[in-house]
Amino acid sequence: MIQACAATDATIERITGGDLDKPTPCADWDVRALLNHVVGTLYLGAALLADTPPTVAMGPGELPATDMLDGDPMKAYRVGVEALLAAADGGALDRAHATPLGDMPGAVLGGFTTLDIAVHGWDLARATGQEPAVGDTLAETVLAFARQTLTADTRAPRIAPVIPVGADASATDRLVGFLGRQP
Repeated sequence: MIQACAATDATIERITGGDLDKPTPCADWDVRALLNHVVGTLYLGAALLADTPPTVAMGPGELPATDMLDGDPMKAYRVGVEALLAAADGGALDRAHATPLGDMPGAVLGGFTTLDIAVHGWDLARATGQEPAVGDTLAETVLAFARQTLTADTRAPRIAPVIPVGADASATDRLVGFLGRQP
């Protein structure tokens, strides 16, 4: 989780106001909407891991009901990361939590949150002309988790079908291809 947050931080740090209306690999979301989703995901993950009611009206894979950026995407992201990592500390990943998708082991909840943050960091990098900061180690970990947890039924409608990549593709390209993105 920490690696995904750091990788995405490196991308968000370089996003400018001029980038906010650019399209992203997430079909209906521009950079501003995707940033709102990522920050909302941080707060939703923090609430679920802390077993507290979410402070953000948002379901998994959705946009928050309100603007989460408050004019400063970097600050909003970093405050959200602090909340998420604080909630994950102290054994939260070792116990089950109630989620909108039913009870879920903390490690699985943390895995889905990590997947979302890492892959949307890649999406943001692509949308803003940056080199994605995911890295092979993180990509391998997230890909292994995705292969274990995502099925044809759980992919739709939020995750596109797999886009095949070559056997010699990087771990990052294999991850994003598995999650329906063109590397």
